[in-house]
Amino acid sequence: MSNLVPVFYEHLSKMEEKQLACGVILAACKNLTKESMELIKQDLGTRSGDGTEIALHYAYDKNKQLFGILLEGQKLSSTHFYALRVKDYLQEHKLLAGSLLIASFPESSRSSGQMLMRMIQDMREPGPHGEIKIYEQNPAQKEEPASILLVNHDETVNEFLSIYFQRKGYLVTVANDGMDGMEKYQAVAPDLVITDLNLPILNGYQLMEKIKHISASMSKIMVLTDKRLEEDVQKSFAMGASDYITKPFSPVELEARVKRLIS
Repeated sequence: MSNLVPVFYEHLSKMEEKQLACGVILAACKNLTKESMELIKQDLGTRSGDGTEIALHYAYDKNKQLFGILLEGQKLSSTHFYALRVKDYLQEHKLLAGSLLIASFPESSRSSGQMLMRMIQDMREPGPHGEIKIYEQNPAQKEEPASILLVNHDETVNEFLSIYFQRKGYLVTVANDGMDGMEKYQAVAPDLVITDLNLPILNGYQLMEKIKHISASMSKIMVLTDKRLEEDVQKSFAMGASDYITKPFSPVELEARVKRLIS
């Protein structure tokens, strides 16, 4: 169970498009199974403090040990009220492993996607056990560096590009095959994926298809390959790629095109 980022991102994007409020609760949890998730859904209920029904979405990231609840149409005050119920339940069942963090779009941030990713980053250092923290976006805070996922079976290319982009201030994650790329994509939710088409296990087309299935707008995709046929170019763009570069390539040109995609 590690689908928290793509599931929540998709729902938040829909709410943002409709300009509707949406609350988010993240809690540090341990030993959360599918069975315990179902019990939580049943026991917590779907009513807000004033008795109205709430559309709720649940997800758990086993790797990060983060339990999340997304509350459609709820502002920060009602999200906080529901978080009190969540905290009491998790403590009573000895599932809580730290603090909770809450936010609501658009009160907490004008960008729901940025809000979610920063909340997850903030939860890396959870506060006192049982504390409910309110996410605060600081406009003066330095922007987080853009993140890139490199998916290439050529270790030389990965090493060169990883060092090059890290020196330019990017956060870089490397994957050596398509399956590894998919797992790391779900874990880090990068701003940009740079992938080859010739990949072991899952090829580049299959990787793009899976990314597109999760969320077509979540990350930009750039193809970096030695395939020069027009049909490969057309198929890549049809699968969701935003740019297509063939080897050998100029690092300066590559960086310029990366900036254009994620600026």
